[in-house]
Amino acid sequence: MIIYDNKKFKKIISNDQIKSKVLEICDLLNDYYRKDDLIIICVLNGSVVVLSEILNNLTCNYELDYIELSSYNGGTKTSGKIDLIRDINIDIKNKKILIIEDIVDTGTTLDFLYKKLNKMNPDEIKVFSLLFKREKYKFDINIDWYGFEIKDMFTIGYGMDYNLKFRGLNDIYALS
Repeated sequence: MIIYDNKKFKKIISNDQIKSKVLEICDLLNDYYRKDDLIIICVLNGSVVVLSEILNNLTCNYELDYIELSSYNGGTKTSGKIDLIRDINIDIKNKKILIIEDIVDTGTTLDFLYKKLNKMNPDEIKVFSLLFKREKYKFDINIDWYGFEIKDMFTIGYGMDYNLKFRGLNDIYALS
């Protein structure tokens, strides 16, 4: 249990569970992309930790770029407005793209990113998210691979933050 700012956070997913699940998904990614050159787009900042775990287990050829988007502005609820803070630099035309997300909630950020990337004419766009809130998800974009389906809860740890704190926790905690 973590107590911060009069809020209690309870561990919901251990580091061992995360690593096991990411390894399982990397086997699928390696199989799917074995004959392709891939461009991985990591959504900053929360996805960096899971990206690192993925890259440790990826054997296919890839290029890597980053995009930074924000809709939380330090709180526990999304504002619904997406801010583009840092854009990608790689030309993705006619390439296979894999978006790496830490969490897909309503899907508003993913929808923004998907439409933005799609305008650049890639061959395909696939999505991996460590956490997926299916009950809140509002869009038709397929979440091709995900680690854990969770209920509607605010999470911290393993890259995810609250007021820019707790990204370095090895496990995932939920606000109780």
